[in-house]
Amino acid sequence: MNLFETAAQIAAIATVIGAAFSYAVLRPLNNSIKALQKTIDEMRAEMKESREQRQELEVHLAEVDQSVRSAHHRIDVLEGRAHG
Repeated sequence: MNLFETAAQIAAIATVIGAAFSYAVLRPLNNSIKALQKTIDEMRAEMKESREQRQELEVHLAEVDQSVRSAHHRIDVLEGRAHG
């Protein structure tokens, strides 16, 4: 066997090993990465929705708080009239 034939055989073997490695390791790894990316994207969307809902609740809570303060003020005024 000459050097060229040996190099060709080594290249062919390396190609087969590379293809097997790609199929057995890289392909499942790539699928896992894609699945993780999808999960992360879904979690980001849920976090954004939760953040928006929390902000809406904070606004609503501020409105309710102001309404309660106003009601307490009116009650205090009415109690003052009743006792005064």
